[in-house]
Amino acid sequence: MRAFRQMVRRAALPALALVAFMSAANAASISVADGDSFRMNGERYRLQDIDAPELHQSCKDNAGREWACGRQAREELRGLLSQGAVSCQRITRDRFGRFVAVCKTGGRDIGEAMVRNGWATAYKGRGFTSRYVTAETEARAARRGMWAGSFETPRQWRSGHPRDDERREVLSRETQDWISQKAQAVSSWLRSLWASSPR
Repeated sequence: MRAFRQMVRRAALPALALVAFMSAANAASISVADGDSFRMNGERYRLQDIDAPELHQSCKDNAGREWACGRQAREELRGLLSQGAVSCQRITRDRFGRFVAVCKTGGRDIGEAMVRNGWATAYKGRGFTSRYVTAETEARAARRGMWAGSFETPRQWRSGHPRDDERREVLSRETQDWISQKAQAVSSWLRSLWASSPR
């Protein structure tokens, strides 16, 4: 029995280290700009059919106090993206060169989750109706996320706060490339360590 426990411990430790590494590698390859856009493996993405508050946008709670809903939306998206491997179906590119995509993690539509949880609105414009209108209606009725108080739609907020696309980037391209290189180096080191460990 004791030998069996030792064998299980020896097998479990590298497995736990691998799981921790895979989670860190996934997180290291994704940087979140705001509640509807992120960079993954060197490519920029914007979630299709949603419009999240801009990073520096504020909302008001039900008592009329301002709070940083743009930053909170970014944190909510970051949390969803960290739940597992992310896959994106690219639809087109927007005017900023980002892929407009429907992205999922664990089979869950990330854009739909952002709208349903009240951290983004269903995108509306130019005669277009988002696939997430029902999710938005439910979030509004349940007063989730931004719907717990009041807010300008992201489109309204942007019209009063023009800015260039570079402010959307959380880290410079050079910094992101450096982090990616370091993550790859750590990955190679862990693989070599794993290969040389006694089994």
